[in-house]
Amino acid sequence: MEMAQRSGLELVALTDHDTVAGVPEAMARAKSLGLDVISGTEVSTRQLGNEVHLLAYGFDPEHPGMVNFLQLQQQRRNDRALAFLERFRAEGLVSTDASLPDAPAGRSWARPHLASVLINHGAVSSMEEAFARYLSPGCELFVEKPMPDGHEVMSVVHAAGGKVFLAHPGNHVSHAIVLSLIEAGMDGIEVCHPSHDDILEEYYRGVARQFGLLMSGGSDFHGRPSRSEQGLGSRWFEPDDSLLDALWTH
Repeated sequence: MEMAQRSGLELVALTDHDTVAGVPEAMARAKSLGLDVISGTEVSTRQLGNEVHLLAYGFDPEHPGMVNFLQLQQQRRNDRALAFLERFRAEGLVSTDASLPDAPAGRSWARPHLASVLINHGAVSSMEEAFARYLSPGCELFVEKPMPDGHEVMSVVHAAGGKVFLAHPGNHVSHAIVLSLIEAGMDGIEVCHPSHDDILEEYYRGVARQFGLLMSGGSDFHGRPSRSEQGLGSRWFEPDDSLLDALWTH
């Protein structure tokens, strides 16, 4: 939140995958800085047989349906991580008593945790090698991610009073998928993103205007040491009144 303020941002959302564990702390710190924060999370879904990421904004983080859904998502992630670990044990990549670190409350294991286990056991020498050899689609030991469909995500988020946006559509999201999500009730689209050049941004703005969707933007900053502070807020986005009415005032 301090970095967001230094970057000149005024309204932000923390959108960790499948959790809102960090949102209360973010809101508390932002308030002391005069920065506005809305609730958010990012959910991996499967639409037309493809993985698609959806952003949920402005929902009630304590809504029972939302809480239960995110807990299920975290359990799905943890079950997948354990399935990966079992395959690594069976292949002799890690010891039979290898384990994952305790996941913080409200969080779940992800592939970087598995990569660290592989590194610690000498199976690979780097995070990049772990992903290239074992943790990416197409690898022999890869475990598919269990994911809900877009309609399920929208039903849960809408019931909790929030809005659903398609994240970074320029990352290999086909127009057919975009149309199917719109038909399922999607509210908006992330038109501004580091993976979008000016042509793509204008294209998705056109799609949003054509179908009456809200438009959002973000730098997709992950807080990694390898990413400079300038990455946060590097993609400047000016929200229009319709977005502010739907999210900020809500």
